[in-house]
Amino acid sequence: MALPGKPHMKQGEYDLRPWKNCMEQHLEDHAWYVKQQMEPVTVQSQDHLKLHGSYLKCEDPKRIVLCVHGFRGDPSHDAAGIARYLHEHQCDLLLISQRASGQSEGNYITFGAKEKQDVKCWCQYLEAHNPNHLPVYLYGVSMGCTTILCASVLGITPLVHGLIADCGYSSIRSILEAQARSAFHMPPYPILQIMEWMCILFAGFRFSEGDAEAAMKQNRIPVLFIHGSEDHFVRKENTLRNYEACAAEKELLLVDGASHANSYTVNEAACQSCLDAFFRKWDGEEVQ
Repeated sequence: MALPGKPHMKQGEYDLRPWKNCMEQHLEDHAWYVKQQMEPVTVQSQDHLKLHGSYLKCEDPKRIVLCVHGFRGDPSHDAAGIARYLHEHQCDLLLISQRASGQSEGNYITFGAKEKQDVKCWCQYLEAHNPNHLPVYLYGVSMGCTTILCASVLGITPLVHGLIADCGYSSIRSILEAQARSAFHMPPYPILQIMEWMCILFAGFRFSEGDAEAAMKQNRIPVLFIHGSEDHFVRKENTLRNYEACAAEKELLLVDGASHANSYTVNEAACQSCLDAFFRKWDGEEVQ
């Protein structure tokens, strides 16, 4: 069953396969990331885990962006390129390690089911450490994307002005069904029933607790959805379902030729243009 504890990659290591067509840029962004002087920060989760993050200040910040990495990921791997751009464009950054990843405690990754509550804890941290009342945005990639979408209905407004949702899946069930077929060439049933029973027994969550599409029907926070057209791991149809379900103000960017979690590196100009417009539109607004 795919319920790992700590990532298979050591801190600072990363999987370059998704970036094979733009390796030089990704390596440059990663080199920038590891040179930054970041402040270590921690919060306690609702189930009493110590979660770790890093805070990177910029000069004259206009906003704060909370960056949430993907499954078995790491901020230096999943967010280096976009983090560099955001930091150079007046964004303070809070880059977190999700539970059971990096230095954060926890035995199980729960695909967003419990991580959404962790994001709420990080938002509460920012609320307590934001004396200038800067607008806050949540950026999530892959599982981190699904996590922030699910967190959107947990009462994190009006602190959060917008969500940047990069290549997330529509629900735990949908991504596991897809992986059963594509990775293991097996029908999803009865495998999924067995997996969910094990998730309940060992990790204490149900698949229904990580349903981004359902959360979007209740969401009131503006969302910028991003997905690569050549993503064969989390297919773009997941983002299209989340986009269609979203009840809040929303925008959609599909990046031609981008594989999974690779949209920013493939087309920086398009992503930067959408990000800049999104910030201009929502920096001064308070979500109700």
